[in-house]
Amino acid sequence: MKRIFITGRPGVGKTTLLKFLVNELVRRGYKVVGFYCPEVREGGKRVGFKIVSIPSGKDGWLAKLGEGKIKVGKYAVQEEAEEVVKEVKNSLPTAQVIAIDEIGPMELSIPSVRDFINEVLKAEKPLIAVVHRSIKLEGETYILTEENRDSLRGELLEKVLGMLRS
Repeated sequence: MKRIFITGRPGVGKTTLLKFLVNELVRRGYKVVGFYCPEVREGGKRVGFKIVSIPSGKDGWLAKLGEGKIKVGKYAVQEEAEEVVKEVKNSLPTAQVIAIDEIGPMELSIPSVRDFINEVLKAEKPLIAVVHRSIKLEGETYILTEENRDSLRGELLEKVLGMLRS
């Protein structure tokens, strides 16, 4: 199975590790498709999350503080996330590697994002994904900590490159 999942507590560097892997793969000439969801801060406080397309960089709000039809904790899920996922989905046939940050309750609460994630989980293409610690999926799972985050960079890059060579 060609799946690598990264999990760990909030703020440990999961998104940073995923972006490192994506950048290294792109630098080596591989076509990576997917999305990542950075947090947005204003005045030092988190106000929400964006969703950003890999590789185009198109972004939109995934969720932000306030009211909305779908709430996950204190965040209201935003419909504009669907446009970013539509673009990513259209790029999927050309992907050599799929990268997702994150597979979690917020992302799974949006029907089009959930459908995309389910489609990716059925695909045969190599997948690197950050997974919320409450979600268990079939594949190799690595728990990121402050102690191992530097050593895992090289180890996971070699794993992904090995998946691409096989």
